[in-house]
Amino acid sequence: MAFLRPADAERVRKRLAADLDGDVDVILFTAPPTGLFIPGRNESTTGKQAEALLTEVAGLSDRVHLRVVNPRTEPNVAAEYGIELDPAVVVEKRGSEGTSKAEAGRVRMYGLPSGYEFMTLLDAMTAASRPTPSLLPDTLDSLSRMTDPVHIQVFVTPT
Repeated sequence: MAFLRPADAERVRKRLAADLDGDVDVILFTAPPTGLFIPGRNESTTGKQAEALLTEVAGLSDRVHLRVVNPRTEPNVAAEYGIELDPAVVVEKRGSEGTSKAEAGRVRMYGLPSGYEFMTLLDAMTAASRPTPSLLPDTLDSLSRMTDPVHIQVFVTPT
C-alpha cells in the first residue's frame, strides 16, 4: 500500500529535486513487533508504516539514503544517536559520520512522520542537505556565542 498518491509523490519528487543541495541520510530506528507480551516493553504500533513511508520517500530521490536500524539488535547505534523510543527518524547530512553527532546538524523525530510532520520531515531533509545554515548573520553570531548544549523538544498532538 502506497502512502503517497501518485500526484503527491510527483510533488515530493519535484521538491526534493529542487531543494536538496546534497545527499542526506535518513536513519529509521524501529524494532519489529515480536508478537509476545513482555512486561515493561512497549511495542511500536507505527514502525512498519514509518518504514513503508520512508522507503517511498527515499525512492523519489537519489539524494535520500534510507537506513533501517533495529535498536534491539544494534543498541550501540541507537545509543550513539541518543534514541530512546521507536520509531525514531534521524536526518543528517550525508558524510557526517566522522563528526560528532552534535556537530552533524542532525534532526531527530519520534513517531510516524505523517500529516503535518511529513512537511517537517521534508524541511529537515532540505536543511540537512545544505552546506551552510539558512539563518541570518545576526542569528549565526548569537548561536556561535553559546557555550552550553541546548536540548530542544517540540511535542505535537494529532488534531
